[in-house]
Amino acid sequence: MPTAVVLGGGLSGLMAASTLSQSGFRTLLLEKDHALGGLASSYLVNGEYIPKTYHHVMHGDLTTLKTIRNLGLENELYWRKLRVGFHSKGRSYDFSSSLSILRFKPLSICGRIKFGFLVFEARRKRNWRELEGASVEEYCKDKVGEEAYKLVDYIVRAKFAEPPNNVSAAWLMSRFGHESKSVSNRFGYLKGGVERIIKGLVARCVENNGIVRTATEVSRIKTKAGKVSGIEYEDKGKTKEIDTDIIVSTLPIPEFLKVVEDLPYGYRASLEKIRYKSSLCAAIALSERISPYYWLNVMDLEKYPFVGVFEHGHLNAELRCPSVIFAVKYLDSSNRFWHESDREIVEDFLLHLGTLFDCDVKERTLWWRLHRAEYSTPLFVPNYGDNMPEAESPVGGLFIGGISRTYPEDRYMGTALQTGAEAAQAALLSRGE
Repeated sequence: MPTAVVLGGGLSGLMAASTLSQSGFRTLLLEKDHALGGLASSYLVNGEYIPKTYHHVMHGDLTTLKTIRNLGLENELYWRKLRVGFHSKGRSYDFSSSLSILRFKPLSICGRIKFGFLVFEARRKRNWRELEGASVEEYCKDKVGEEAYKLVDYIVRAKFAEPPNNVSAAWLMSRFGHESKSVSNRFGYLKGGVERIIKGLVARCVENNGIVRTATEVSRIKTKAGKVSGIEYEDKGKTKEIDTDIIVSTLPIPEFLKVVEDLPYGYRASLEKIRYKSSLCAAIALSERISPYYWLNVMDLEKYPFVGVFEHGHLNAELRCPSVIFAVKYLDSSNRFWHESDREIVEDFLLHLGTLFDCDVKERTLWWRLHRAEYSTPLFVPNYGDNMPEAESPVGGLFIGGISRTYPEDRYMGTALQTGAEAAQAALLSRGE
């Protein structure tokens, strides 16, 4: 039985390990954290799994829906019609449907119509790779005009903390197309949360003689004559080795480059151009709900330390406490705010949440947690595709999955799962499976 090693226990790695083990590989998955799931992992609080960051199933996320069906969880998925809004200059505005866009008062009627046409255009097709070389500014500014462009500018800066001229228009239009279909329909949630998907994939792997290990970190990907030959990893303070000629890495590219040896120079140089943005997400349990919106985009970036607020209680019908608020911020890990203590960051969030919702949020707080993701999302610059790795690397037996490969689509559950499946399939094809 051939041996395959999967690096990284996020959704992408778990999907790769599940696929390979089901295809007859003796599969070993290594995850450096104590919990599986990566960006989709959860806290266990009072016997209940609470996602560390906001998670929902989008109506057009066919990959996640297929995964849920394949794991036998389809009957555990339910859908809710929820409100989405934008907060600007002290007021919140509904943005839950095409009609609400036309009523969006921060824009004039002309601005609303132009923005609506941009979203309609995005919904018409799936793949926007033709815009890969264009920035958001180049493609959108003249198309929507100065007024509506301010909304586009906010969306880009909120996600990447970068100006629109440094972000790919292909990414923006793919995101508009995917999200607008869901916002105008429903949001899905799996009973028990995304943890059910994680446990389901682990079970599939283990059932087929796979091994899943946490708190183990790869220290070296070994190569010989242009092919992988094995790995070294740290497990409970001891260095261990395993020989293998199939490795699937779902590690963030900077972490991958630290441990892999003898990459072709041009390939390494290309991967080194991929930059990541970090994120902070506070999960704050409350004694009562404070917002009528499930998803509130906060446009006043100079005033508030977060860019979006998600009230999880609107989505999770079985939540034991009255509500959980997720407040999220994207930034560079070099940013001063990133280096503040968890308590300092959450205290700042609580203060500004009180201003946003005109109530004493701190007084209503039952507990809080802060999740830091240094490699939250790649920065999808124009022509990002020139450097994006293929599923099969130029090193024999080495395959790449993970969120570095989702472009031009945004990174979400479905694209993470998809890149894991693609890497595993590439490995199988390389062996003639």
